[in-house]
Amino acid sequence: MRICLAALTLSVSTPWPSAYAEAQSGSLQVTSGIVLSAKAVDMRGVWQDSKLPCSAQRTLKVRAEVHFTPPGGTPRRVILSRSFKDGNCAEGGPNVGFTPSAHLLVMACPNGTWRPGDYSFVTGTTGPSRKLKARASLRWTKPGRC
Repeated sequence: MRICLAALTLSVSTPWPSAYAEAQSGSLQVTSGIVLSAKAVDMRGVWQDSKLPCSAQRTLKVRAEVHFTPPGGTPRRVILSRSFKDGNCAEGGPNVGFTPSAHLLVMACPNGTWRPGDYSFVTGTTGPSRKLKARASLRWTKPGRC
């Protein structure tokens, strides 16, 4: 199994961080992504294979983990995992997975934004046919109060 880990990538157009990871074996490419916003996090995966038609379908397993440690509080971890049918020739990057809100994860202030504390987001995307895995990781700290 090939595994690729990503480093933090900061976007110039937004104050919110993002991270991507890519793994490749031959013409098959698997990508994982994490894009943080004020009230949610997009955790998705995608595959592409230049030797297959755009109509080709594959099953991808996407596992999303969110770890939260509040200041002086008890750590909390949420894991979401599911297999998705996904087509080749995806445009715009990772397209199957999860977009949990801070509220859904029970990590939100009353206004729906992220609670202060330390966060770790991990997205793992596995292409079962070749056991190719891309794993993106992002650490982020929200300072201040709700």
